[in-house]
Amino acid sequence: MKVKLLGPPALAAVLFLLVSVPIFAHHGAASYDISKMTTLKGTITSIQWMNPHATIDIDVSETTGKTQKYTVESVSPLGLSRNGWTKDSLKPGDQITVTGNLSKNGTHILRLKKIVFPDGKVLILQNGEDYPSQ
Repeated sequence: MKVKLLGPPALAAVLFLLVSVPIFAHHGAASYDISKMTTLKGTITSIQWMNPHATIDIDVSETTGKTQKYTVESVSPLGLSRNGWTKDSLKPGDQITVTGNLSKNGTHILRLKKIVFPDGKVLILQNGEDYPSQ
């Protein structure tokens, strides 16, 4: 039985795929409408302090009286901690006001730009090229 090894072109293709996978894994702001900011006021229902993005689930009361669930996507937990956040900064039941960019596909997902905490403290997140000058 004869074993055939991969030739240089096949090996190069495999190496390219291995290197490029992490590049495709992070979507940046491409799925969000960065041309406008949206502000929502809601009640926190849960917080996920995990990589690659911490998320905050909030219930927002619409003008119709109906409650709509939104997921607020933030930077990584490390990025939040560099801005002074800890796991105890927010908790379910807190009323917060968030500002950011809504998802382009119409889902109730907001990419966080600014949050106003219950005590009035403001946290602004800067994400480089993701946001035009405001």
